[in-house]
Amino acid sequence: MKVYMMRHGETDYNKARCFYGSADVSINDTGKQQAHRIKDIMADYPVDKIYISTLKRTYETASIIFENQVFDTVKGFDEKGFGQWEGLNADQIQATYPEEWQAWLEAPFEVTPPLAEPFTQFQHRVWEAFDRILKAHQNDSIAIVAHLGVLRLLYQSVIDKDAVFWNIDFPQGTVTCFENTHSNEWESYLITRKEA
Repeated sequence: MKVYMMRHGETDYNKARCFYGSADVSINDTGKQQAHRIKDIMADYPVDKIYISTLKRTYETASIIFENQVFDTVKGFDEKGFGQWEGLNADQIQATYPEEWQAWLEAPFEVTPPLAEPFTQFQHRVWEAFDRILKAHQNDSIAIVAHLGVLRLLYQSVIDKDAVFWNIDFPQGTVTCFENTHSNEWESYLITRKEA
């Protein structure tokens, strides 16, 4: 089984380094270029099924990569909501919510920003959705177009449960493949260009 992991293209919120998860924003011109880069990569890697989140930035990205193909939306793959911090950068959050910001910096997995989704709830819904998909596609190749936080959790789920969440990276415009080998162990590798 192979799972091709792709992060949605850049948005203006990414560019401004804003906190956002449930905010339903579109990809920008750079994001469209990144999606076209992934389209070129994936031309050599056919997939049986494509999964995206319910947010339009994953739909817009997938629509470029997998033109004229059908996607299944998975609510469990939506990014973690940041509540009242949505659309704000770190400096703005610190200025407006100084005590909550400091508490979150000290314990980001235990402290929940105002009106945000608790991290454990986010983790549970992502892992539960991924587990269902893995069981349904044991002999298939699938693609998932999702969000950085979601992809980090998927990496922890099958590749390295002890990996530091913040250190796991899925660069926009690239594809990371999770492959279940014959020994039933998972390995991860980056695909940055088409095979010659």
